[in-house]
Amino acid sequence: MPPRRITVFGSSTVYGTADDEMGGFVQRLRLWHEARDPQNRVYNLGIWGEQTSALCERIASEAQARQPHLILIYAGFNDSRRVGSAEGPNATPIDAFAQLLRELLSAALGVAPTAVMTGYPFDEERTQPYPGTPAYYRLEDALLYNQTLTDVAESLEVKVIDFFGHFRNTDMRPLLASDGLHGNAACHHQLFELTRQFLEREYA
Repeated sequence: MPPRRITVFGSSTVYGTADDEMGGFVQRLRLWHEARDPQNRVYNLGIWGEQTSALCERIASEAQARQPHLILIYAGFNDSRRVGSAEGPNATPIDAFAQLLRELLSAALGVAPTAVMTGYPFDEERTQPYPGTPAYYRLEDALLYNQTLTDVAESLEVKVIDFFGHFRNTDMRPLLASDGLHGNAACHHQLFELTRQFLEREYA
């Protein structure tokens, strides 16, 4: 049975940053899903800059309050960033990220069926450093954190929506905002379509 209530957790991409047409892929998902049935709901619980450690602290209480039939999680993007220089430490070391992710998914699964979404490629020529900050986003790190996300999810039998794999051979520059990191409206439309197709395939 298709999920009626869906909660989506994550950071700025979930929030809808840089989609100046429709407010992000989760907003697009909400409009589509809620039009299908008046009892359907999509809750956007994205917070700018959030790392997995903060998600762990809030996911159970915020999900339980909304009684979802499905939880979607977009994690790892901000954990992978390097601080201070391109060779500086990752915001969350990879081993700690794997442990936190296991805790996060276990907490989510205690509330409802859960799926995760990987990050997508970006233009690292514009993200080293990220404009106006001491943060450095590198594709090499993104690949490692996405693979760790996938490995932990699969070990817990959590489904994965592979945004990165979809865009792997795509020239991302026309799909990114001026900061080189966040997807623009065209990118968010594709993220929505991938999420919609996942829901229709897995929960027909």
